[in-house]
Amino acid sequence: MFRRLRNHLVAFNLFVSTVIIVISFTAIYMVVSNATAERARLTNTAEFYPSSFLQTLDERMRLEREASLRSLLTTLVVTGILMEAAVAIFSYVWTQEAIRPVKQAYDSQRTFIANASHEIKTPLAAIEANLEAADIQDNRWIDNVRTETRALAALNQDLLTLTRIDSVPAPQPETFALRPTVEQVVAPFAPRLQTKILRQDLPDLEITAAKADFTQLLTILLDNAIKYSRRRIWLRYADQTLSVENDGATIPAADLPHLFERFYQRDKSRDGVGLGLAIAQSLAERNHWQLSVTSDRTTIFRLKL
Repeated sequence: MFRRLRNHLVAFNLFVSTVIIVISFTAIYMVVSNATAERARLTNTAEFYPSSFLQTLDERMRLEREASLRSLLTTLVVTGILMEAAVAIFSYVWTQEAIRPVKQAYDSQRTFIANASHEIKTPLAAIEANLEAADIQDNRWIDNVRTETRALAALNQDLLTLTRIDSVPAPQPETFALRPTVEQVVAPFAPRLQTKILRQDLPDLEITAAKADFTQLLTILLDNAIKYSRRRIWLRYADQTLSVENDGATIPAADLPHLFERFYQRDKSRDGVGLGLAIAQSLAERNHWQLSVTSDRTTIFRLKL
């Protein structure tokens, strides 16, 4: 993430410096070119020299002017390249130093979350095991504790997943059949899909990608589609893009940019804490995939591999 931020900052600085250099050097070249052309025109106004002499003088002036302009152009190009190299080096060093405190704070936060999640995992497992062993029938208080314990365990697992995604490189791409892989992801959702209509438009082909990340990301998108759809869900694949569409309520335009933020919940009444789509975005980013969303009568999440 920080490497990409650094690269974007360096690229932005290079773009700005390139524009400034091109405009400045073009202006210099045009001024010099016009000045030398005006000087050549002044020699043509002489009336006290033979025409043959003037022609020879004009030809020599023209050759000298062209040579001077070529030399000037070469100088400007070389100078521009050296300036761009200097800007690139300076930008790289400057951005490294600028983002260092932010990266250190982020790494500290990530380490804290990972450590805290590991510490929380053990007592949560013990509590759930004891609740199951108690086997108290018809006690809604125990049921409430069991439900909240499972919710905490799910949140803890999401935090661990985010930490692993941020710290572990993406797995190596592999070639696998698209349709059977999607069917494996869909299968566990069969009970929840009994009241929905799932339509699949998937070609019979093989794709090359990190399969574990692909299936995890699709699981998140499908779970989200089932949760928010009214009745219909569509899975499509075309042009290296997987689309997950549902006919739920249109998401306001103001909410769309925030859907992939961590802990962001558009509908507070729904279950969850707003980490699912953030995990999906992190999976996409580490594999250099593009995950986007649009919402107009239907909501479509598109994953371009």
